[in-house]
Amino acid sequence: MSISGYGAVIALAMLEGALVALPRADALEPLRRLRSPVWAALLPGSILLGTFGPLALPSMAPALVVLARIVTPLLAAVAVVAVARGSRQALLIVALALALVAAFISGWAGQLSASVLTALGCLALGSAVVRLIPPGWILIGILVMAAADLALLTSGVGHSAGVIMADATANVHGPVFDQAGVGGVSIDYPDLVLAGMLGVLAAGRNHQWTAAVLVAMIAAVFGMVLPIGSGLPATVPIALTFVLLECARLAQRRRVPGIPAAASAT
Repeated sequence: MSISGYGAVIALAMLEGALVALPRADALEPLRRLRSPVWAALLPGSILLGTFGPLALPSMAPALVVLARIVTPLLAAVAVVAVARGSRQALLIVALALALVAAFISGWAGQLSASVLTALGCLALGSAVVRLIPPGWILIGILVMAAADLALLTSGVGHSAGVIMADATANVHGPVFDQAGVGGVSIDYPDLVLAGMLGVLAAGRNHQWTAAVLVAMIAAVFGMVLPIGSGLPATVPIALTFVLLECARLAQRRRVPGIPAAASAT
């Protein structure tokens, strides 16, 4: 991997870490009323639909691209208003500036702006998913999602679907908002959603910044060790971070009996 490739990996790893650090504790809180274990199926279901949908019906690929192009900026606005910490006015100004750069400027500036907007959209979606899924089902859904992603990519099925989606994206002018990319390195939509989920779960707790740094470090190491285009999913570093944090929480509960589960407060 070239120096620019390493730089791209580090930049995207930092973006994932930022998604963990950004959410506030009360993000999309009203959605709790709709909570049900059924929503956990959204996690592996998104991987399966995004893979087998275009394979079974190639005409579905352009529709998914158009959907991402329309919905993601709206979700990014939700993230700025109802999820991210900080001044809403300042965040709105930054988001508007990013949208203008993504729409009218090409090259790395446009690509980076589109990537940040995509990440913000995924942050809103991840926040909603966390509120909809009962705490005990979240880790299960994430592990099943990562396992499905890994199985589909290592079997080659995911690559075939990726080619169809790439062809559909190539026919669209302007930003698509279906992934975050720097140079030739990219992170797909589901991976960014998982980072946002972790951020919402950790929001308002002492370990939120620890989780953010851990995600960035694991994602950076994962991206540097594996060659670009190896096909292994970026869901793995996020799922690994979830597992490590859960193990740390369980170890803390053993040392101090009576501490409530961190996820139960979500």
